[in-house]
Amino acid sequence: MSIMKKILALLSMVLVVAACSKDTETRVEVATDGGAMRLSVAAQADVMANDSVVVKIYKVEGEEESLIRRYSSLNDVPEYLALLAGDYVAKVQVGEKHAVSYDQKYYYGESAFEVKAGEVAAVTVDCKLHSTIVAVNYDATVAEKLSEGYFTTVAIAESYDAGAIATGDVLSLTFEESKEGYVVMPEGQTSLYWHFEGTHPVEGDIVKEGLIENIKSSARYTITLKYSEDAPGSLVFEATVDESIEECDDTIIFSPDPTILGDGFDMSEEQLSTTASRAYNVASLAAISTMTITIDGTEYDLLTNVPEGITVDKSDDLNYKVTVNETFFNAVSGGDHALVFYVEDVDGGKVEKEVAYSVQGVMPLTNADYDLWFGNVTFKANVINTAATSVKIAYSADGSTWTEVDAVAAADGTYTATGADFAAEKNYTYKLVVDSVDAGKALTHQTAPGAQIPNGDMESWSTSGGVVYPYAAGASPFWLTGNDGAAMANATLTQSSTDVRPGSTGQYSAYLKSQKAAVMGIGKFAAGNLFVGTFSMSGLNGTVNFGRDFNFTAKPKSLSFWMKHNEGTINENSGEPASGLDMCTANVIITNWTEPYAVDTSNTDTFFTMADLATMEGVIGYGYYQTTSSNTEWTEYTLDITYREDMKDAKPTKLVVSFTPSGYGDYFCGSTDSWMYVDDIVFNY
Repeated sequence: MSIMKKILALLSMVLVVAACSKDTETRVEVATDGGAMRLSVAAQADVMANDSVVVKIYKVEGEEESLIRRYSSLNDVPEYLALLAGDYVAKVQVGEKHAVSYDQKYYYGESAFEVKAGEVAAVTVDCKLHSTIVAVNYDATVAEKLSEGYFTTVAIAESYDAGAIATGDVLSLTFEESKEGYVVMPEGQTSLYWHFEGTHPVEGDIVKEGLIENIKSSARYTITLKYSEDAPGSLVFEATVDESIEECDDTIIFSPDPTILGDGFDMSEEQLSTTASRAYNVASLAAISTMTITIDGTEYDLLTNVPEGITVDKSDDLNYKVTVNETFFNAVSGGDHALVFYVEDVDGGKVEKEVAYSVQGVMPLTNADYDLWFGNVTFKANVINTAATSVKIAYSADGSTWTEVDAVAAADGTYTATGADFAAEKNYTYKLVVDSVDAGKALTHQTAPGAQIPNGDMESWSTSGGVVYPYAAGASPFWLTGNDGAAMANATLTQSSTDVRPGSTGQYSAYLKSQKAAVMGIGKFAAGNLFVGTFSMSGLNGTVNFGRDFNFTAKPKSLSFWMKHNEGTINENSGEPASGLDMCTANVIITNWTEPYAVDTSNTDTFFTMADLATMEGVIGYGYYQTTSSNTEWTEYTLDITYREDMKDAKPTKLVVSFTPSGYGDYFCGSTDSWMYVDDIVFNY
């Protein structure tokens, strides 16, 4: 393909009050309702300034164009051209428009622009090749075997008419040697006819001819003629025409800045596919000093560090060809992307061009694409392969065990797939699989940690009015105890302790002590307790409102905590059971209650057991631990959470967590020898 080695000229149209070049400043007076055009042209050495470039400026009103300026020589172009505000079009022609020519190509381009009062207008005119290139290539065997005087005629016609060619009624080019010529096809004509004549000393006259149809401008057609071996002892004269049509993208750019053009395609197309390589021609009037390409915020320096999937071919300091192929896009996610080129030259000229690409592959997940409570996730992918018979999304939490789910086409042309068991605090890898082959870039997504219980490490405590509370002063309470009721008897059921579990990074744990709370000999047994909820007293009876609002960002699998405890023999009893060992109880309950669950110690109908949780209204999941055996050494416990099938579609609103060394405390029954230490309470996801 023939590529213009130099930018021929630049056309800078600027509304000027103070117009500056790169090294000078000039002021020009303009009308208040108009502006000025500055037209400067830097011509290539082989372009004659007097007769090779024609610039025309038209005023546009509706569908009418009125010529207001015409310059047939660059020397005639004024430094500044004052224009009234309005719409215009600049038309530029390089080379004379001849139907046939041996030495001159014809280029043409135009660009509409608007002049606004007080604003800057800049115009770039692309002059594209309008000539068709016809090349005749004589193999060395032709001169060797034939007498002098052979020729090939290429005519703008559908047949060969020597008389019409001789009179000029049919336009043509005649080639007596290998060279190329240029044709501008007249309107309505689309065929070229070629005709070869020559004389062989033995075989006599030789004639070869043929028709080339559907001629395109900016394309090259090559006719090759030669002698070649055929049957033994015989020579055959061959004529071949290359009709694969090598399209030429010769373009002359009129611009004050570097230029970036698609090689054979329009960069302003709405979207390009990555299935085909794309070449970009980069050119400047001064040496290019910076050339980068950026996608998704990642910038690549094309002069010093070319990434995989891009090739950069340098013609000289002013001209480069950048080719981007599908491999480059394997480094980005699927979907629509803007590929941004930036070029700067040593004279300060610069240009930035954005190209839209559609990339095959999975698209990045957002937090809105999954729900860690229900564990579902919706993947999205962009699929370019319209012939695909199988589209799947595969995902993995460990990189070795993969789950594949079928993807279906969505209304916008993308594909979606739904997965399950998506969990908190996992680093997932996911990818597109088309017809059993990985397609595009595999992406990763780190899910957020699940929510944890406030003050689960038992590090925050405060005292107010002589009552100990399991939260910092001024903080919103989450945990509570029965200390408010016990305080009337100068007793503290639960308080902080510096006895912490082995390996703890904290300083405190919770110490729960069951005791007889009495004033003037009147009182009741009170269990040491720690729970999520609120507490109130009525006489010697208490009401525990189990549950507080909790934002479950994911579904916990279990609750872990460290504990040591002692279960004494029951020595206080105002209800049932009457004897035996006290019972340690720890539980977690996840619910969709609208209000906390109230347990009133004066009303046994409000009491519930752990066995009730499997059918209790509003309970979504639960776990508990109960024992009458003591364990006086710090031990880590894990309560697996059982989620009820009948509540699988419910979203939780409230959380209950409760600890006590005296599980019969609601009945004012237990042992004053029972105690418990609790530390580091966490959800496991």
